[in-house]
Amino acid sequence: MPLYQQDDNKIVDYSADYFLSGALVTTDDNVIVYVNTYFEEELHWNCNELIGEHLDKILTKSSKIFLQSYVLPTLLHEKQCQEMQLIMLSAKGERMAVTVNAQLDEKGYIYWSFFNATQRDKLYDELIKTREQLEEQAEKLKSLASTDELTSLLNRREMNYRSVLLLEQAKRTNRSVALLVIDIDDFKQVNDTYGHLQGDRVLKELGQCLKKISRQTDLVARYGGEEFLIMLPDTNSADTLIFCQRLHQLITAIKIGNSRLSVSIGVSMSASNSNFTDLFKHADNAVYQAKANGKNTTYMHP
Repeated sequence: MPLYQQDDNKIVDYSADYFLSGALVTTDDNVIVYVNTYFEEELHWNCNELIGEHLDKILTKSSKIFLQSYVLPTLLHEKQCQEMQLIMLSAKGERMAVTVNAQLDEKGYIYWSFFNATQRDKLYDELIKTREQLEEQAEKLKSLASTDELTSLLNRREMNYRSVLLLEQAKRTNRSVALLVIDIDDFKQVNDTYGHLQGDRVLKELGQCLKKISRQTDLVARYGGEEFLIMLPDTNSADTLIFCQRLHQLITAIKIGNSRLSVSIGVSMSASNSNFTDLFKHADNAVYQAKANGKNTTYMHP
């Protein structure tokens, strides 16, 4: 029933038909006893025909389940519920997302208010998409910050960081770690003879080769210029030398004009008190010894 009040010699209509929301009253067995004209204007229902119908008539199947399993038990226990999400059906079968507030009185009548949540759902979806895009951009930035752009290997900074963690783990488990410093032989001549594009191609193919031969637990990095690093956890000196032999053979598949690529490899093995700086220094010195021994070979620091 519309409510009226005399105010300054004027009759003011406080009818629920003037609210921009659906107002509905049901009995304790969910039979509709009142609806406002919102259901006619927005959902195309004949208000008179809804009177006496069950509330299920205007809800989707999933919303009926949610109504019975959660909304109604909440009302019985707490006498009210707020900001519940349901999907309401129009007379044409169209679906509308709504936010529901409801209150149960002492006589068992439930007073419902339904607010169109379509725009809010759209905004929520947009926020979710925006968050996913931001997360994707953050991952890309993180990747750019930790990897070498040309080879997609770890860069110098990331290698320095991860190597410390790996060595600390090796100390706790009393396992040895091998560090390989790999330097391309006569790389300046490659650039001078064939150009920097070919030089980049060689670096990229070498990076792919190092990835292919390495395990997931190994750290592989382009440390600078034509210098690459591989850190092999849980590896002894004998297995490290076998690994280097395989690496030399695999690298020969990379062509430079009519020649084959070759590298010099310096190796150092960790001790109980080793740190990355010392390991790198020993392996780097071993590279120079490998080059002095004729290049295309491996030298292990004693």
